[in-house]
Amino acid sequence: MYRAFACLTEAHTTWVVVLAACVCWITCSVALKLEQRVRTGSDRRRLVWPLAAGFSIGSGIWSTHFIGMLGYDPGVVLGYEPRTTLLSLVVAIAAASVAFLFARSAPSSGWTGAAAGLILGLGIACMHFLGIAGVRLPGSFTWNIPLAGAAIGAGGLLAAAGMALHVRSTDSHGTDGRSRAVAATVLTLAIAVLHFLAMAAAQVVPDPTLSVPQLGLDRGVLAGGIAVVMAVILAFGALTLMLDRLHGMNVALAQQGRMLREKTLLLDTTLDSMDQGLIKVDAGGVVRVCNERALALLDLPRAMMQAQPSYRAVLRYQARHRERNRTDRAFRAWVARGEAGRAHVYERARPNGLVLEVRTVPLAEGGFVRTFTDITKRKAAEAEVARLARHDVLTGLPNRALFHETVARSLADIAQRGGACAVLYLDLDGFKSVNDSLGHQAGDELLRHVAGGLVGVAGAGAVARLGGDEFAVLGPGGTAAAGALAERLIALFDTPLSVGEHRIAVGLSVGIALAPEHGTMAECLYRRADLALYRAKAEGRGTFRIFTPAMDEEAEARRVLERDLRQAMDDGGLSLHYQPQVEGRTGVLVGFEALLRWVHPVRGTIGPDIFVPLAEETGLIVALGEWVLRAACREAAGWAQPLKVAVNLSPRQFQRPDLPDRILAILAQTGLSPDRLELEVTESIIINDMARAVGILRRLRSYGIRISMDDFGTGYASLATLQAFPFDKLKIDRSFVAQLGSEPQAAVIVRAVLGLGRSLGMGVVAEGVETQAQRDFLAEEACGEMQGYLFGKPRPIADYAAALEHPADVAARAAGPRLALAG
Repeated sequence: MYRAFACLTEAHTTWVVVLAACVCWITCSVALKLEQRVRTGSDRRRLVWPLAAGFSIGSGIWSTHFIGMLGYDPGVVLGYEPRTTLLSLVVAIAAASVAFLFARSAPSSGWTGAAAGLILGLGIACMHFLGIAGVRLPGSFTWNIPLAGAAIGAGGLLAAAGMALHVRSTDSHGTDGRSRAVAATVLTLAIAVLHFLAMAAAQVVPDPTLSVPQLGLDRGVLAGGIAVVMAVILAFGALTLMLDRLHGMNVALAQQGRMLREKTLLLDTTLDSMDQGLIKVDAGGVVRVCNERALALLDLPRAMMQAQPSYRAVLRYQARHRERNRTDRAFRAWVARGEAGRAHVYERARPNGLVLEVRTVPLAEGGFVRTFTDITKRKAAEAEVARLARHDVLTGLPNRALFHETVARSLADIAQRGGACAVLYLDLDGFKSVNDSLGHQAGDELLRHVAGGLVGVAGAGAVARLGGDEFAVLGPGGTAAAGALAERLIALFDTPLSVGEHRIAVGLSVGIALAPEHGTMAECLYRRADLALYRAKAEGRGTFRIFTPAMDEEAEARRVLERDLRQAMDDGGLSLHYQPQVEGRTGVLVGFEALLRWVHPVRGTIGPDIFVPLAEETGLIVALGEWVLRAACREAAGWAQPLKVAVNLSPRQFQRPDLPDRILAILAQTGLSPDRLELEVTESIIINDMARAVGILRRLRSYGIRISMDDFGTGYASLATLQAFPFDKLKIDRSFVAQLGSEPQAAVIVRAVLGLGRSLGMGVVAEGVETQAQRDFLAEEACGEMQGYLFGKPRPIADYAAALEHPADVAARAAGPRLALAG
């Protein structure tokens, strides 16, 4: 080791040693960079790069050795034999090339790199000793064999470590400059250690007896050769840098090309997956883009469009297939109007039934982009929405709006050309009972069946459904023709209709207004046909009536009467009269029935049989019934005796779900005990909607209010009604009581009702008792309560002040003159 240190410090010039180390590191770095291109580049099959790397590091090793020899001073004159010196260069390059070729061809690993490094180390040793062999000097070399072996071993191991580090870092880090620098440093250390240890192992022994040989290459020539080799190595370094930059540019260009291809593929995929067809036409009129959707929507041949034809050729192709293309004419007109800066939209119907929305957008560089959107479903949906807006959903008939339009057109035509027409309003008789008994589904099916029958008689387009069970027909004018049409329509219902599993019997009432006889304005005809329908239903149903001026007068009279009734409610023009109700056996007064009376300021007294039906028709009955209930409860709450008060309820009031709450509120406001209130209802409230009505009645009864069935025996479902709800009382209709003594059947009916009441545990009240004989019969049959003129007419409650103080006197007075109590 001392000899090696002495050789480095005493036998070598310091700056030359530093120069040799720098040259060695640069050549190793360049060689490793070149070899790295072999391992990471895309051109691995070529031998250029490993050979270039071998040449670089081999030349660098040779240059390092001889730069060191230039700085070596053995104490004698040195020279270099050309052939041997050149052979050492060849050996260094060959060994390095073999090492790099082995590193490239064998599987990449740390052991592969170590093996390549050993090959490189042996090559360095061969080059060194060949270089020493080519030295000419007056003397000879003697060798320290152990030190020479150490030089070879140390150089080989360090070279193996450097190459292993290079191969492993290249495989894991790619082009990692830091790892490459470390590997180059280790290789430089391997070359330096081998060189200086080997030079320390060599000892120059001068021999003056020997003649001085031909020195061959002197140091100047060798220095020039080293400079040339270094220039080549630097050229390789520059080439490497340039190739790296070109490689980076190529990689960037490849990435850009790949991105461009991906974007092009993505654009093509996007265009072909669009719901819209798209065609792009350049400034020269050539089709540059046509996606798959456009081919399908326009039925264009793929081969023709892939050949990028002119757009005129596309239009000619469509013309040959008899497709009228109005789009381009509209587009040219749009351009002529100077509107080419905005998109142009046009709808186009194709022969295959498709409807396309064509949108054309001009391009700034010329040409245009045209898109085609299939709007067939949208147009069909819009048409269906428009149809539904003018047709009835259930029956498919024209609705009220479309019927009015049809009538308006017909009237306009009559005004211009003359002629006549008739408006017929139709209403089904008994339809509500179908819904109540069979359900709304059966009712809907019946309406569809009726609609088909009406269309079969009147013709398609002439029949409309106005709503519910109301229909309208636009028919021929003239009384005879309109009447004949009405008779044919009514005849459809002469026999029951088969609806599903049911046979349903309904009727038809018809009201007719004629144009121009009854008016030339549509609204006037509608109103008069409705008046005629009202008259037909009032006069027996199942018939038709043609409007007459008298109907208008009656309607006007009803409107005036309705107005006056509303005014009477607001001004206090209504009042209550009370009729006594007595205990049947004793004649003791038990209560009163409150009855509404109206004294008109001009027409005088108007009977309930006139204004109550009017209130039912107009809906006033709800407010009117609440007013009666409130006034009767307030009056009864002030009586001296706790007599009951009976109040009639209208079926319309039962349509309000809050009826029990409103009645309870009235009792609370007036202070009347619920057990003193008796509500009288008719069978119709239960028949129309039994479940709902029974629920309301049960709730009222739970408050303590008593419920009576009025006019019992006149309905067609009395027994079913009694089974549905246990009433507190039954009121025998006055028509049966009036016939007692004259009609034997009346006595049988009255006895039957009294027996039914006793069997069901219900009280019975007989209305219309006017004679002592009637009273005696009812008393003998144990009738619970009686009411009638025999005990008093309906009068203001003040007329019964004495009876209120002494209810028992009513029996004695009833035995005297019939109207004594009222007097």
